[in-house]
Amino acid sequence: MYPIKLTPALKDFIWGGDNLKTKWGKQTDKDIIAESWELSCHKDGPSIISNGEYKGMSLQELIDKNPAFAGKKALNFQFFPILIKLIDAKTNLSIQVHPSDEYALENEGQFGKSEMWYIVDAKDGSGVYCGFKEKYSMDEVAKALKENRILDILNFIEVKKGDCIYIPSGTVHAICGGLLICEIQQNSSLTYRLYDYDRVDAKGNKRELHIDKSLKVIDSSRVCKVNEEVKEIDANKKLLASCKYFTTTEIKVDYEMAIEVNEDSFASITVVEGGGEIDVDGNKEILNLGDTCFIPAGHNYSLMGRMTVIEARI
Repeated sequence: MYPIKLTPALKDFIWGGDNLKTKWGKQTDKDIIAESWELSCHKDGPSIISNGEYKGMSLQELIDKNPAFAGKKALNFQFFPILIKLIDAKTNLSIQVHPSDEYALENEGQFGKSEMWYIVDAKDGSGVYCGFKEKYSMDEVAKALKENRILDILNFIEVKKGDCIYIPSGTVHAICGGLLICEIQQNSSLTYRLYDYDRVDAKGNKRELHIDKSLKVIDSSRVCKVNEEVKEIDANKKLLASCKYFTTTEIKVDYEMAIEVNEDSFASITVVEGGGEIDVDGNKEILNLGDTCFIPAGHNYSLMGRMTVIEARI
């Protein structure tokens, strides 16, 4: 086995910037890159293998042909459960909420979404909206939306590089401008928008809002806190967040580190600082800033160099 490097799907949403293109080396003809779908089996943006025996295959095709690569825990899900993105927010994303699996399966025919944000970089004063300042009734939330003052009742959290926020489904949230984020989420694109700053797209059209649906799924009591799920494993590792869909770890490498991967789950790494090499079964690949690798279940790996990576597993 070898380290399977992935080429991401790139999205140019209206709020995006050019950092992923100019500073992180993502190749595209697009003027901006809002999102880089680093590890994706989603039909709206599959990642493609860029090296070795499986070069040119999508990650989903690889797993379809080799189910054991995803690991035993993947058998608990109808489809590959994780989607990993790099997000460059030049301006604010919409105020939004994701439904629970129960609501989404009953009403949308797909799964809901919980997610985790790791702050890769942040301009001074940048932050996120996450939850409400206090518990509000849905009538109060609806009234605030109608009166165009939803921002007044939302909880704004200033963040810095290295912070982490876990956002379960039902939590009203938004990434604000000036942030570069690594997002690990359920493999779903289901989003309900409550407010979008009255912006228009290149054709002069406002993006669709989903007020009625949003009011049915919001948990107005949920207020997320920075680093509330984070636990230090050792001097070089921090558990960032863990739920039934994903477990994420920040790993800091200074020279060399060996990491075990059992048959329960694959591992993926995304380089968010520095660079070096990765070795799987004696096969090495160079790792640069922004690179993402898929390591099949049951294959240990080693990292060499000076870097910070975000590891994800089921």
